[in-house]
Parts: sequence; structure tokens; C-alpha cells
Amino acid sequence: ALAESPLKEGLLYAGTDDGLIQITEDDGKTWRKADNFPGVPKYAYVSDVFASRFDENVVFATFNNLKSDDFTAYVLKSSDKGRTWNSIASNLPKETVHTIAQDFVQSDLLFVGTEFSFFFSVDGGKIWTKLSAGMPDIAVRDIAIQERETDLVIATFGRGFYILHNYQPLREI
Repeated sequence: ALAESPLKEGLLYAGTDDGLIQITEDDGKTWRKADNFPGVPKYAYVSDVFASRFDENVVFATFNNLKSDDFTAYVLKSSDKGRTWNSIASNLPKETVHTIAQDFVQSDLLFVGTEFSFFFSVDGGKIWTKLSAGMPDIAVRDIAIQERETDLVIATFGRGFYILHNYQPLREI
């Protein structure tokens, strides 16, 4: 998993399949390692990293531990460029999380794709709500936001993709 900060040039995050996140703030000249993720088993695969669109210090990460028959939802947030982490998985069901995204207008509006579902949170991960109208129980592997039309594009494993046209109402919940 790779993420580049949209706010600070040279700030990159690289998540690895052995449970580490490497961070550089100088375009890759020097790196530091993040390897302490509360509640996440050692060596869990970093399935996604997402640098905040609003605060250069904030980064989100999701972890996948399916290889150990662990379906726990691991969603973490760092507010200090990956030095410390806190879980924001709260009420997510026991489903592996594959991906995370943040709205481009409202910083607390987050989206995650899991092994069986798609969820959103309007409060930064305190409470997650399943968005399921018209979607089968399928692994959501990627999320993209089309900013001009405010469309949410959800890519699934084996089924293709779904588009939620103009998700603006989610900002007003």
C-alpha cells in the first residue's frame, strides 16, 4: 500500500505485507519505520494507507490478517505522521478491512471496504454504518472518489464496481 500526502510534498507512506509502514518526509532520502499498532497482530498485512486531505499529520491504515484466520477489522489513525496509532474500528463487524478513503470536503466522513461489505462514518470512525442498498455481500477491494460529480466508486472482488452518484447527502447526516 502506498500513499502520498496531498498537503506536504515529499511525505510518503508505504505499507508492507509484513506489517510495517515506512514513512519518508524527504522524497525517500530517509525512512523511518512504524511497527507498533495497538491491537494489530505482528506481521498483519497492511492492506491500505491513506494520507489525510486536511491535515498533513493525519494518516489512516487498514490491516488484513486473513492468513492467520483472523477476520478482525483493523482500522487505525495516526495524528502524528505515523509515530503513534489509535484504532477507529469501533463498531465494525468482524470482517477484514481492505481499503479506506476520506471525503474531500468533510474530514470526518470516512469510507471502508471490507471482506463482505462497505461502511461509512460521519464522525471520524466513532460509529460505522453499513451502506448496502443494491450491493451484494462481496469483498470491497478499492474505493475512489470522483470529485467533480461527487461520485463514490466502489470496486469489488469478482463483481466489478458500483457507483454511488452524488453522495453529498452523506455529508449532511
